[in-house]
Amino acid sequence: MTDETEETSTLPGLQHIAGYIPPAAAPQKKTPQARYHYTRAEQIESLACIGEDPAQDMGFMARMLTLCSLPRTDPGTRLQYKRENGPYKLAMLAGIDNKLPFGNIPRLLLAWVSTEAIRTQSRDLQLGSSLSSFMHKLGMYSDSGGSRGDRTRLRNQIDRLFNAQIQLVYETPGHKTTASSPVAERMDLWWDYKKPNQEVLWQSSIRLGEAFFTEIINHPIPLDMRILKHMKRSSLGLDLYMWLSYKTYTLYANGKKPDRLSWHRLYRQFGSNPEMANDKAIVNDFRKEALREIAKLKACWPHLDLNTPKGCLEVRPCKPSIEPATTGSLKLPV
Repeated sequence: MTDETEETSTLPGLQHIAGYIPPAAAPQKKTPQARYHYTRAEQIESLACIGEDPAQDMGFMARMLTLCSLPRTDPGTRLQYKRENGPYKLAMLAGIDNKLPFGNIPRLLLAWVSTEAIRTQSRDLQLGSSLSSFMHKLGMYSDSGGSRGDRTRLRNQIDRLFNAQIQLVYETPGHKTTASSPVAERMDLWWDYKKPNQEVLWQSSIRLGEAFFTEIINHPIPLDMRILKHMKRSSLGLDLYMWLSYKTYTLYANGKKPDRLSWHRLYRQFGSNPEMANDKAIVNDFRKEALREIAKLKACWPHLDLNTPKGCLEVRPCKPSIEPATTGSLKLPV
């Protein structure tokens, strides 16, 4: 019985070299951090499961932050960041540490902040009694330390984001509206970053700046938090999902025709350096990266309807990734 099993374990026609084939390597034990990092194929597979699951996990993002993205890469010593999209303008000033937020973590923080503000209708938000529990709320399940660990990165971006000042501008030829405030007017953190699972007696909390809170309450864009958390490894993927959630909803709700946007325009909106929007090579690299992220979104958002005519991305009206009916009496911007 044993001999037959061994004989059939080698593919037909390869028995004569079976002795030269090294035995399969024993599977390596994954580190705690590696358990939460997966390949692109595994990511698409997990996203596809979301598209097949009728359950929803509704979250929100302020409209302005879906139209004007934050820095994707480290701004270095820059103290001010600006981004424009048509009549909308966003400016952010570095806080006391003279450092601006960047990357995927501030985007996850802002989605959580916007969702909690809508849920509680309050500027005062409770972050929780332990760092680990708050990280799980953001979809960060690795509590690794070290200079590049998730705990260190989260602490760094919390300081950068919640200490920053934000200015929101809406300007047309005959009208201009501005509003500015700190992202967080007050921040009380009681966590021990060396002991992420330790429960403390006092709840960590923040109080949102009034103008920022008003923008969230007046212009919330519904998101599926499951998609957001699965796209968390790519700040561009997060930006595209949030923007498409707004763009497709407004086209769908208002019965508008498809909208074509050139890749040069999209690079000015989402690219790392808008001043390079006329560089064909840079824009082409951006297009390839964006299409990879869009392929992931289509796996979990079956109704997403996009075309790619030469030089453009065409966004067509389609059902949103999360049903508007589940927003209840909440008034959404169109």
